[in-house]
Amino acid sequence: MLAVSLILSSCTSLQVTKLTPPPLLNSGPKLKIADVDVLAVSPAMEEFLERYILDYADKHTRLYLLANSVTSNGLLGFDYDEGLTLTASEAFQSRTGNCMGFANMMVALARRAGLKASYQEVLRRPEWSSYEDTVLLIKHVNVIVESPRYTYVLDVSGIKIDPAMRRRVIGDDYAKALYLNNIGAVALLDDDLPTAHAYLSSAIAVEPMLTDPWVNMGVVFGRNEQLADAVTVYNKALEIDNSSQSAMSNLYEVYLEQEDLESAEILQAKVDKYRRSNPYHLLSLSEEALEQARFKDSLRLLKKAIRKKDDDHLLYFAMAKTQYLTGEYAAAEDSLTRARELAPANMLAEYNRPWVELVAKDQKNP
Repeated sequence: MLAVSLILSSCTSLQVTKLTPPPLLNSGPKLKIADVDVLAVSPAMEEFLERYILDYADKHTRLYLLANSVTSNGLLGFDYDEGLTLTASEAFQSRTGNCMGFANMMVALARRAGLKASYQEVLRRPEWSSYEDTVLLIKHVNVIVESPRYTYVLDVSGIKIDPAMRRRVIGDDYAKALYLNNIGAVALLDDDLPTAHAYLSSAIAVEPMLTDPWVNMGVVFGRNEQLADAVTVYNKALEIDNSSQSAMSNLYEVYLEQEDLESAEILQAKVDKYRRSNPYHLLSLSEEALEQARFKDSLRLLKKAIRKKDDDHLLYFAMAKTQYLTGEYAAAEDSLTRARELAPANMLAEYNRPWVELVAKDQKNP
């Protein structure tokens, strides 16, 4: 499972050579992406500010009113949707979006109201999600807005942020590159490689020191069977940040596919250490153990995975199946109930099937 970086995140003085990624082969005419102003203020946003914010000369009052406008009972309100990356005007119109769309909207509104506003990346411990055969590395941004007397951090995600977590202010170009990277990553998840390549190339052009689009570009090339180009862009990501775990792990997989065992061996120890902390790698290992009827090993790996991520239905469903196959029927029912509670609506029919169907392909004698 390859890692894709997604922002549901300044720059350094490093110099990276040859900043243009290789072309995507056998994909037809090159797709061109029109430039977008992610901070453009729409007429509707202007009207909102004129009516509710700009009448007050005091900047703290403006800040207070703006911050309260996006609460659940506020004038605007805002529904968090981690899968929806929008510009400022799009987020304002729909009143929804992920952290990137919310940040674009609030930075644009605050600056138009005469306030100092900046994007802030929250440097959390690595957090993963999954989509089919892809592991997503989730990052987070919010907004800092200042008045002469106060500074507010605006965050609509509901994510619990430890006060001890490191943070950093990021520039507008960096934030725009995150936006473009997200659009490219979503296209990649849909297996639309030309669109993914175009948006990721745009992200790199805007901010070449951001590692995420380089890593995601490597996935694009890997899926397009351009393995040498995948190696090139993964190494570019590591040139920018030699601790990028996604780049190392993905590069390791490409070396194995190329049968370049010598290069793979150089990375293996670091990759193994990284993967031991990744719940979806642990899930993959548990599935291998289940196929070999090593039920205790499968349960041990799943328990470790759930300790690292306790809000994914896939992990609880895997636990339920393994518990059922080992005769732990009550525990299996509890795990399956938890999987149903966490699952999206389109998975409930799958999880409501009889046990004999749920475990059919995994049925082995313990």
